[in-house]
Amino acid sequence: MTEVESRVRAAIADHGPIGFDEYMTLALYGPGGFFEHPPVGSHFVTAPHVHPFVFAHCVRDALLDTWHALGEPEPFRVVELGAGDGTLATALLEAFAELPMPHVDYVGVEISPGARGALAARGLVALERLDDLEPFEGALFANELLDNLPFVPVRGRSGVLAEVRVGVDADGRLAEVEVPWSRGDLPAPTMAEGEGSTVPVGAFAMLDAVAGRLRAGAVLLIDYGRADGPAGSVRGYRGHREVADVLAQPGATDITAGVDWASVIARARALGLQTFGPITQAAALDTLGHSRWEATMREAQSRLQRSGRDSEAVRVWEARSRASLLVDPSGLGGSWWTVLATSGMREPAWLNREG
Repeated sequence: MTEVESRVRAAIADHGPIGFDEYMTLALYGPGGFFEHPPVGSHFVTAPHVHPFVFAHCVRDALLDTWHALGEPEPFRVVELGAGDGTLATALLEAFAELPMPHVDYVGVEISPGARGALAARGLVALERLDDLEPFEGALFANELLDNLPFVPVRGRSGVLAEVRVGVDADGRLAEVEVPWSRGDLPAPTMAEGEGSTVPVGAFAMLDAVAGRLRAGAVLLIDYGRADGPAGSVRGYRGHREVADVLAQPGATDITAGVDWASVIARARALGLQTFGPITQAAALDTLGHSRWEATMREAQSRLQRSGRDSEAVRVWEARSRASLLVDPSGLGGSWWTVLATSGMREPAWLNREG
């Protein structure tokens, strides 16, 4: 039995079936948990790992809109939530360095000690919690973070909302336990019979922290899920493969669920933040320059082929192919981009809400 599983079982023995959000906290973020060391690459890949240049330049231009709206402050504070191993941060800072202004004051926020170590090794500032920052003006962004923050699965059962907790079955294995909904501190979603979703309690806590730290500016959130309606079922991944039982081998499995964007947006508005979007990543990247980059690279590939420089043309084609994955509507292109902003901030110019 692993250290993580021992703590899970101890919690169950202490106070009965535990909330799924508590289980995720132990299995993902506690000592020995899945995110103790950066898992990107060995278990899953994200957009900046697919094509860091294109993705980082599009994110840069989205953040520049906030810089302009704030009156072009120097330096420009940029905070990345869930900064991981620093791949996106490095590419993003290189993209900003191409411009004469602004100078970026970058801070990565990462609960994982291994990830903070990776960020520090790249020479980047890394904090464990957003609360460690003084209130500031600037921009925050998070790429594929919300889906991993602790959540509470719920299901519709005979006209009653059921919460999924984690307990131990008759054979001594960790197992799901359905109990009537009793979380008075959380909004209770309406579920049809057999329908499932998740209540994003970790995302709510993150938004609370953001509202307490961001005096003026905007937040860019990028993740998969549903723009409206139930977010769907819980999933687990290990070694780039989906696992059937997310409760097996706690600490060794990535636990995720699509983001219920309607709930996230409602929470943000309740905190006094403006909300813009969501729009798909495919639409966002199109307005932020992916199409122009693709056209330029396609022409470059044709010139190389006409001049007989076939090996170079192949490398350009490979780069185009990788970048196309960012806008594939059946994959990364189907993710959602949502902007939250403090009072008085205008809607981002790049955010084509009809895309």
